[in-house]
Amino acid sequence: MTFTRRDVLGWFALLPFAHVGDEPIAFVDYEPGFRVDVQPAGPRVKSFDLRTLTGWQTPVEDFFTFHHTKPAVDVDLSQWRLEVSGSVARPRTFTYADLSGFAARQVAATIECSGNTGHPRIMNGLVSNAVWTGPALAPLLRECGVLPEAREVVFFGADIEREQKWAVGDRELAAPHGRSIFIEDALEGGAILAMHVNGQPLPPDHGHPLRVILPGWYGMTQVKWLNRIVVLDRRYEGRHMARNYHSIRNAPGGLVMETSISRNKLKSVVARVRRIGASCRISGAAWGGRNAIERVEVRIDAQPWQNAEIVRRSDPRAWSLWTFDWTGATPGPHTVVSRAVDSRGRVQPERSEFISAREDNAQWPRKITVGRSPKRVGVFERSW
Repeated sequence: MTFTRRDVLGWFALLPFAHVGDEPIAFVDYEPGFRVDVQPAGPRVKSFDLRTLTGWQTPVEDFFTFHHTKPAVDVDLSQWRLEVSGSVARPRTFTYADLSGFAARQVAATIECSGNTGHPRIMNGLVSNAVWTGPALAPLLRECGVLPEAREVVFFGADIEREQKWAVGDRELAAPHGRSIFIEDALEGGAILAMHVNGQPLPPDHGHPLRVILPGWYGMTQVKWLNRIVVLDRRYEGRHMARNYHSIRNAPGGLVMETSISRNKLKSVVARVRRIGASCRISGAAWGGRNAIERVEVRIDAQPWQNAEIVRRSDPRAWSLWTFDWTGATPGPHTVVSRAVDSRGRVQPERSEFISAREDNAQWPRKITVGRSPKRVGVFERSW
């Protein structure tokens, strides 16, 4: 799906304005020392502070980052190359200028780290939303002539990792960061090779000069600093496929099932609470990967679930923003929580149903304290 500048401006126009007297209500579940720079290295982790979620598109400077290693940031585009090889009839090497000559596509996509969680250090901040621009992956692969035996497509970045391999006598070997998807997923048409984000060239932290974007998939598949694509006739067994990025969930009979992480799970989060006159506006985001968000429900303390108002989007693989106006809020401590329901009727699970260390899409109860009297502010601000 292609978006124009008018589309993007139209999305912002859908967001309601705040009212006179709009006052933030602070969450009490943030630790005093909370910061977005969660971890400086090994791996590098920077989160997005959901309390600043005031628009559909995350500013690039606020977009979360997570990378195990990082290559040199200085890239000479005249010397840079993307290699496509493996089970293809016509292996190719593309320059940056070559890729710029392909028809560009814009896709809106929410990127979420599979390790995103409500943990006090993260506070569900490893998620952001942006508009990505670049050539579509499928036509490029077809130009190279994908062979009938092709099974998987592997994306390799310029970031190199070292690991001991028991199969070669525990020698330490170097390998690029890589992730694979089935050939059917690569050719279905949604993936692009992003060269721009939110209308500007990819910055180093987000994969300059090239990053694969697969809308609706978890972040570890959106390989940054992309410089090689290999089509395989067998499974790729790199460390981030065979061992890392697995999820464990309950299975019948008191057992568990371990699976490889791939597409986003249905999820919603409460991001902000603001007092508007005599009521409180609760707002947040919801996303579900391949399926559209049908509705978002909000619960206050032990009260029944109530429907929120959704600002709908053109593509289900980008998040939807939602609001709920809570009238009759009494002073004191309260718990607010949201749950999303998608177009297939699936409901975001409760914490009690969740056991995985990754793919944490459990409902996230938030703690707030409502004061007695709102502070009057005689200005209007764009908010939601």
